[in-house]
Amino acid sequence: MKPVNYLLTMIIAVAALAACNSVSYKKAKSGMLYKIISSNGKDSIVKQGEWLKFFFTQKLNDSVLQTNYGKMPAYLQVASDPRNTYSPVEVFDQLRKGDSLVSVLLVDSLKSKGMIQELPPFMKKGDRIMTYLKIVDVFKNDSLYRTDAMAEAEKDKPRAEKEQQEQMAKMMKEQKEQKLKEEEEMERSGEAAKGIAAMEAYLKQKNITAQKVGKGTFVLIKEQGTGAQADSGKYLTVKYTGRTLDKDSVFDSGTYPLQLGMGVVIPGWDEGLEAFKAGGKGTLYVPGFRAYGKSHPAFKPFQAMIFDVEVLNVSDTMPKQTAPPVPQRTN
Repeated sequence: MKPVNYLLTMIIAVAALAACNSVSYKKAKSGMLYKIISSNGKDSIVKQGEWLKFFFTQKLNDSVLQTNYGKMPAYLQVASDPRNTYSPVEVFDQLRKGDSLVSVLLVDSLKSKGMIQELPPFMKKGDRIMTYLKIVDVFKNDSLYRTDAMAEAEKDKPRAEKEQQEQMAKMMKEQKEQKLKEEEEMERSGEAAKGIAAMEAYLKQKNITAQKVGKGTFVLIKEQGTGAQADSGKYLTVKYTGRTLDKDSVFDSGTYPLQLGMGVVIPGWDEGLEAFKAGGKGTLYVPGFRAYGKSHPAFKPFQAMIFDVEVLNVSDTMPKQTAPPVPQRTN
């Protein structure tokens, strides 16, 4: 049986005992209820300055708040600190390698002690926070702790990277969904049609022949470019100068790498840059609803923008970022 599975089995058993009221609790100085389940090992109780390595599960009533089982273990140095009160850490100096700990915190007590000012939406009076943990090792000094932590981090790296990718994909999906809702709202409110009409009037007045792309960005291609096509999903390096349309004043310029079509820049960039190939040059005329929208602190609501752009590179891999991202979405 894998060690983590064994540990998980142990913690489930400890949790089951606690749930069945089979655990007889002690009371710490702060009033926290706890129970140490001894491993009956020969190791001595931990000393100040030593490091504990442990796995834990924390639950609010019957719902899991957080756990590190199947992930990187947690480490904590045993130290006397008056702030370690009404917390499982309060009794860590009573543990030894192999021991398990069950602790109970009352949400009402956390509030009355001033440890939380306002209850979060998922908590209510009378709730209990249960923490179950298992000490899997004890390290005598910082060097031993760091060596073990580095080894554990290396083992956990594939899982952590996969989790990060999944979280990024989830975030991108949520951003796209939010973006779609905003676009639908602007179409319903008439803001989209208003922005497009205003930009068409501006281009006509200036005698500029620009092509409308996507949902409202206008593109003037000066040089198409001869390299790879700037398709959605490709990585681009773009040299740009951004101006506000009403005053024709420059607000920023630089060189920026991005992945096209992922919603990490304003919609006007995502849809406008697809008109170019590597080496291409031109201008994007972006109505406010395809630029920074209504709530950017540096611009007026729905302020229209002009971006002179040059697509320096198009590739399948991310170029090195050479400047902080400027034309980002802010919502």
